[in-house]
Amino acid sequence: MTSINQELLTTLTTAPILDRLSRADMARLLPYVELKELAPGEVLYHPNDVADTLYYILDGELTLHSSMPSDISLDHGYLGEELLLNRATYTGGAKAEDNGCRLLAFHGEDAKRLLSQDSTMIDLFLASYTRHHDQEPWEVDLESKAGKTGKKGFITLLGWLLVFTVPVLLYFLTAPLEISENARTFISVFLVSIFMWAFKLVPDYVAGMLSILVVLVLGITPSDVVLSGFQSSGFFMAMSIFVLAVVIVDSGLVYRLSLLLLKLTPCSTFFYNLMLTLIGLLFTPILPSANGRVGLISPLLKDLLSSLKFTGQGRDATRMALSAFFGVSLFSSIFLTSKAINFLVFTMLPTQVQDSFQWSDWAQAASITGATLFVMFMLLSYLLFNTDKHPELDKSQIKLQLNILGNMSIREWGAVFGVLLLVAGIVTTSIHKIKPAWIGLAIMFIFLALGSLSKRSFREKIDWPFLFLLGTLIGLTRTLNYLGLDQLLANKLSGLQQMMTDNFYLFVLVLFGVILVLRTALSTIATIVIASSVFLPLANIAGVNMWVVGFIILTLSEAFLLPYQNTYYLLFRGINSPQPLYHEGAFLRFNIWMTLFRLFAVYASIPVWRAMEIL
Repeated sequence: MTSINQELLTTLTTAPILDRLSRADMARLLPYVELKELAPGEVLYHPNDVADTLYYILDGELTLHSSMPSDISLDHGYLGEELLLNRATYTGGAKAEDNGCRLLAFHGEDAKRLLSQDSTMIDLFLASYTRHHDQEPWEVDLESKAGKTGKKGFITLLGWLLVFTVPVLLYFLTAPLEISENARTFISVFLVSIFMWAFKLVPDYVAGMLSILVVLVLGITPSDVVLSGFQSSGFFMAMSIFVLAVVIVDSGLVYRLSLLLLKLTPCSTFFYNLMLTLIGLLFTPILPSANGRVGLISPLLKDLLSSLKFTGQGRDATRMALSAFFGVSLFSSIFLTSKAINFLVFTMLPTQVQDSFQWSDWAQAASITGATLFVMFMLLSYLLFNTDKHPELDKSQIKLQLNILGNMSIREWGAVFGVLLLVAGIVTTSIHKIKPAWIGLAIMFIFLALGSLSKRSFREKIDWPFLFLLGTLIGLTRTLNYLGLDQLLANKLSGLQQMMTDNFYLFVLVLFGVILVLRTALSTIATIVIASSVFLPLANIAGVNMWVVGFIILTLSEAFLLPYQNTYYLLFRGINSPQPLYHEGAFLRFNIWMTLFRLFAVYASIPVWRAMEIL
């Protein structure tokens, strides 16, 4: 990319419309900006050329051929707005006049994404476009890249058929068994939600809320049992972590940290891959959503691949993609706050077990698994994808991006303070006896009171659907326990209970097989709910530490073999279109090895857990 001087930096921060961007988004935009110079009479683009670039005039003049009665002479402003308005080609043509012209060129889909995220910006670019071209109004195709709005066809029909038949049949078939009426009804209702999750008939939280509603209407359990999830410490801790994550991301702190790590990284393929993995590891405990972490790392990966000029689908690019993806996903079970679903398993543990596995204790007990996964990932990626290339990154561009960000803002310092306060509060829990959930809630209140989190961000950027799902899942699992179904399952699975006691290694292998089978049809969340509901009561009766079994379920449930089984991989996969950046076949084959390594990492941890007297 052409070197960017101070004049360019000033232009980026003061140009109309662009000045609406945050400093972080402006820094993200920089890799897709080029300083372009046209000689006198040189054509910038012709009518019907592919609209892949937006231009901003720095000095000089251009002639714009449009549908107006005469050509237009432009010496300032934008042209090429078709890129942001989802037009495939340019409406007219443009060429430099006698004195030439200098422009900023904003290239491709990534620039489009950053410049069109604000509806007001789209309106301003549309106004600029209509000033240049006198034509009838047209509608912007906002759904050109939208996926299908719903599933139709045989699979959906089969799903609804199972929803309306199997639970009813099961209710009557279980009548001769020694199960209470309420327990039979709850099993049928819960099965409805499971089918809805399996066939993705409705959003996950809707299926959960349906079960809660039916339990309340039919009076299957007292309301304080089925609604207990919404007053549990796990629910409030998850909400607090979501709030902290929003403040950290909105403040630009995450992007600043990423740039600083890039700046300090030695110019080596190995160190660039290590850096991407460590960035993901750094984000994992503070951003409780794998989807959110993928959303943050994907633009950084694209910027890096572009700057290093790695060949699309080549071994180096594929290795970088693996480092980015597994960096943000491989350690999801290692920290309590890595994913909100971890709090579901946490709340299913007895109080004394919860007290023994707060944030720092959880991380310490899981550290061997995490370290094993990290070493195996780095070793395998090196053996399979290492090349002799020695790329160098333009550190001056990173320096300029940091200059755009400027000094740390008050919001960034506030985010740092929030993280440090939460960590300090968790580490010192044994001294002050305050539950981490209430410390997190206090930090959330401070952010709201000081305006660090706006009302709009609180409403729109927190994953409320997942929090509702979490609350319903906690309530449903406690309902299951209240009705004695956990004990019933344990009695029916006494063989597994005995295996858990006599040969824990074999039990883990059986559990691994069960989870792989469940994952062929169910989402990660549904798999964790079912596996935890079945195997945690077994562990309690067998005298095995319930945290160990819950942690193994969380670790193994993250495994996937095919893309459809993992939502955040599907999100990450989006960077591979329309122009493929990494080789997906090689990526998925590597992922099969990592699935097996998850099992190996669990086995490697068992002797350590026994030495720690956890198991």
